[in-house]
This record gives sequence, structure tokens and C-alpha cells, in this order.
Amino acid sequence: MVPSARLELALPMGKDFKSFVSTNFTTRAFICYYHTFLIKLSNDFKRFENMKIAFVQDVNTFSVPIGTAIIAGVLRNKGHNVDLFVDENKIDKTIYDIKKYNPEIVGMSVTSGSHVKYIEIAKEIKKRVNVPILWGGPHVTFFPKMIEEDYIDAVCVGEGDEAILEFANSFDKANGKIPTDVKNFWTKVDGKIYRNPVRPRIKKLDEIAYPARDLFTNKFPILKNHGIKHFNAHRGCPHKCTYCFNHQYNKLYKEQAGDKKVLFSRSPESIIEEILWLKKTEIVKMVNFVDDVFTIDKKWTLRFAEIYEKDCRIPFTINARFDHFDEEIVAALAKANLSLVYAGVESGNEYMRNVIMEREQSLEDIYKTAGLFKKYGIKVLTENVLGGPGETFDMAMETLIVNTKIKPIVANASIFAPYPGMKMTQIAINKGYFDGDFDKLDTTYYSSSLLKFDNPKDENKIYNLRCFFSLLTQHPWLIPVIKPFLSINNKKLFWFIGTLLDGYYIKKGIVYKQSFREFVGNIIHYFKNYRSTRKLSKESYGVSN
Repeated sequence: MVPSARLELALPMGKDFKSFVSTNFTTRAFICYYHTFLIKLSNDFKRFENMKIAFVQDVNTFSVPIGTAIIAGVLRNKGHNVDLFVDENKIDKTIYDIKKYNPEIVGMSVTSGSHVKYIEIAKEIKKRVNVPILWGGPHVTFFPKMIEEDYIDAVCVGEGDEAILEFANSFDKANGKIPTDVKNFWTKVDGKIYRNPVRPRIKKLDEIAYPARDLFTNKFPILKNHGIKHFNAHRGCPHKCTYCFNHQYNKLYKEQAGDKKVLFSRSPESIIEEILWLKKTEIVKMVNFVDDVFTIDKKWTLRFAEIYEKDCRIPFTINARFDHFDEEIVAALAKANLSLVYAGVESGNEYMRNVIMEREQSLEDIYKTAGLFKKYGIKVLTENVLGGPGETFDMAMETLIVNTKIKPIVANASIFAPYPGMKMTQIAINKGYFDGDFDKLDTTYYSSSLLKFDNPKDENKIYNLRCFFSLLTQHPWLIPVIKPFLSINNKKLFWFIGTLLDGYYIKKGIVYKQSFREFVGNIIHYFKNYRSTRKLSKESYGVSN
């Protein structure tokens, strides 16, 4: 860490000054040189220590965004000052607060869909504050050409942990000049664009600084008091599901950095150390691992389960594929207090699941693992994607039927969003189902589809089915009752019903007992922020009712 102590320096005065004058010339010259050197060193410490980086976010979310928090933690751990500014449709206040903070850099982590709002925010900041603006995140990783826009000075492609630190240090050392040779960064200086390849992926995940969660929890106490906290155990995924960015991400690193390995893991000891460290200052009633494929490495998984059972035992949730389990893994994780698994069915239709989505997963594997979860008392939340290119309402109903046989505690259904960089998006474009206008994307994947359908009526029916998906999974006897109403074209009404039902079933997925205060706070937070997100989408992209 950079020392925080200042160097108190001054030329000798009084009697010492007379002694200084009487000293021989060579000695005086050395003292003056040394004094100048110390002043410069002091100024370097002062300048580096006071380097300020402002992170700007569009709206508050349900949880601390781990990616942004890690980047902030990396910078702060090396002596930079970081702060968070959440816009929430109050751009004048955001600008005022940023000016007051007076940062050297403004950074934004941008996803596709939210990018339209971030464009508005970035334009206003650039217009009213003289500060370089950096974008990172999935959108610019697959759309680095955003650097051509006047309101962006640099974009970070891929992993930003090491790249942002090198960028900030170089920027600071050059007295505020944007570096042009930092890997992972595309930068713009005097109108000229410098495009750098990505560096190899970070392999030693244990060495990465803890996320700066306090940036978010200090501004939004509900995030601190909420019992669910999020953690990373792995990075990367070797699968090639076409509705996910990982296949394109892996290709990027293979071509530019020569990376062949795509999955990297923290040690179980490092993970548990972070959980117990956080538990000293925040409420941790449930641990949520946000990795894509938690159980892909059986040896690692069994070792984690053994250590977690011994040293932690806080109820935890994971994301995993049904075909990444056997009974030994399920039994070990259950013993360690695994309470909920997020697992993708994605589609019950064989063609959609294994041809269009390239899941390479059989219904036999899904049903078999679901049976093991039930045997060991582990709850399941299934993930399902409706409205893919070429999907009909009858195909979507097959997905519902598969879920009724699994009987998950929550059957989460989303509408396919054609994000850039995904193979399934290109399928939709090639087959004429999507026009390629990514600025139409919503900030959530629970809104109306941007795709065309062979039968136009199916778009409305599939959207309405999504809103009732968990209810119908839990109570399949309601299917013939509700099915005729799915043709009604009233998205406002069905969105409201879907929001209520989603909230109810998400609550059922929380494995610890919430206090009345926490429950009420979460309800308010849920509706406030969901409404805020919808407001952004309607104003920015004109989503129809």
C-alpha cells in the first residue's frame, strides 16, 4: 500500500540557515539537490494518494454488483480513492456530486440494454465535467467500437482487474494523460484510436482484492442488512450455449491472448476466509455463489464441501448444470448445507434446447438430478428461456410441462434477449427474426420480445405465459384455466401480475426466515427498483404496452 504519511520538508531556517550558508559549495549543492528530490517525492506521493476514481451506476440493484465492487477494491487496495454515484434518473444531482468529489476518472460498467441510459449519463457528464470517461463490462467487450463516440475516452475489453490498475497508474504517472498502450484497453487521444489486445486471463484468483462492497452498502443500507450476500468461486465456462456470451468470450481470449484454458477457481480456503471476514461487519444469512458452473470440477467441489461443512455451514446457493452432478456430489453439498440450486432447463423442446441453444443436455439427465435434489432436501430454481428464434407457443408449453415434472420451488422464465456477441442472436438475425438494432434492448430480460414470430400471436402468448410460469409450474391444474387468457393483449396488466408472482416465488426461494422489517424493506426495494428500471426502458427505447 502507498504510505499515507506526508513528508514535512523545508529549507533550514534561523541558526540552521547560517550554518547552511557557511557550508562549502559542494555540500550546499548536494543539500539543495536532495531537498528538491524529496519535494518531488512528496508531491508524487501526494498526487498518487489523492487519485480519485468515480464509479457511476444507473440505478440501485438488489445486490452489490460484484464485478464493479472487485474493480473498486483492486484500485483502493493499491492506494487509489474510489467512490460511487448512483444516478436514479437524477442527473443534475449526479453531476453536482461528481463535481464536488472532483475525480480524475469516471468509470461505468455497462451491460447491453442498460447501455442506452449510460449513453445519456455519459453525454451529460462529458458536457458538464472535464473528466475522462471509461466504460467496461459486457457491452463494450463485444462492442468496443463504442470508443468512437465523443462521450467515451476509453473502453476496457474483457477482464478489468489488472487492466484498470495499470491504466490508473499510467494515467496518474503521466499527470492525467490517457495511456495508449495498456492491454485490454481501446483508448482515444486527440481523435486517434489505439486498439490493444487483451492480456491472458487472471489465473490466481486468490490474489485478487476483496470486493469494495462498502461503496454500495454505505449508500444503500438495505444491501448491508439484507441476509443474502454474493461471492465468486470460479471464473469462466467451457460450454457453448448460444444464448450466453461465454463462447464468444473464450474465442476472444484464445485469439488475442492465446488462452486455451477457460475455467479458473479460487481455493475453498480463500472463499471461506472472505465469507467469514464479511460476516464480522455485515449480516450474512445466506451465501449466493454467482458462478456459471459451480460443480464442473468434481474434485474441487468435494474438497470445497468438506471444508465448508467444517468451517462455515452458512446456507448457500449455487448455479450449476443438471448434468454436472452425481449422487456423491449432491450428498456432499447437502451435508455442507447447500440449500438451493439454480439450474437451467432453458427449453423443454428438444430442437430448441440442443440445436438452437446447443445445450447438449438430455431430459433424462435433468429428471435424474432433480430426483437427487429431492432425495437430499435441496431446493431447485430452474432457469428457462422463452421466445427464442423460431420458437412457437406450443414449444414454450413443452418447457412448462418439463418444469411441472421437476417441481422446482421457483421456475424462473425469461424472454430471450438478443444481446450482441451471442451465437443465438446471430441465428435470429440470419433467419430474419431480429433486425440487429441493439439500442432497442430493454434493461431486463423479462420484457417484450424484440424478435419476430412466424405466428405474430405467439409473441403475446409467450410473454403472458412467462408471467404465469412459476404459478403454473406449482399448480399445473390451472393450465387449462389460464391458457385461454394468454391471448389477451394487455402487457401492463400481465407485467404487473408477473411482477407480483415473481416476487412471491423468489421469496419462497430464500431459505432463512426474514424479519418483518427486512421483508417489508425488500418488498419496497423490489418494486421501487423494478419500476425504476422499467421507467428507463420505456423512456429510452419506447417499449410498447
